[in-house]
Amino acid sequence: MKRFTLTIVCILMMTSVFANDPGEKTFLILFDKAELKENKTSTAYIELSLMNIFKTKSYAGNSDAAILVKVPFGNIDKRQLGDFFIRVNASKITPLDEIAFQIIDMDENKAIFNAMYASLEEKLNKTKKNGKTTKAVATP
Repeated sequence: MKRFTLTIVCILMMTSVFANDPGEKTFLILFDKAELKENKTSTAYIELSLMNIFKTKSYAGNSDAAILVKVPFGNIDKRQLGDFFIRVNASKITPLDEIAFQIIDMDENKAIFNAMYASLEEKLNKTKKNGKTTKAVATP
């Protein structure tokens, strides 16, 4: 019975260690429109190099040129994404870092935002509690 219980515990521990999937990460890649025009390319053309590997969506128009990239595995960071070679135009292939204005890790920014928001709420709750106790004391 002890051997059976020990075996079950070991199997559960091993599956919990090896089964952790880091999940999907989202990156926002911003481009300078003047630089894209200089290289005679567009976000849609650059997206063609990435869409075979990742889920992508390009945005262009009145705002900044951008590509939203969803990476199916969470162990890639923005530096590794910047090292991917992409076709800029019919004659030029370059790393993404050289053509991209900025690569933003949206999941990292979301975690930072949530932490900042939680600390702000905590401060507000403390000031509300302190404000209520001083008002209660001052009114008698």
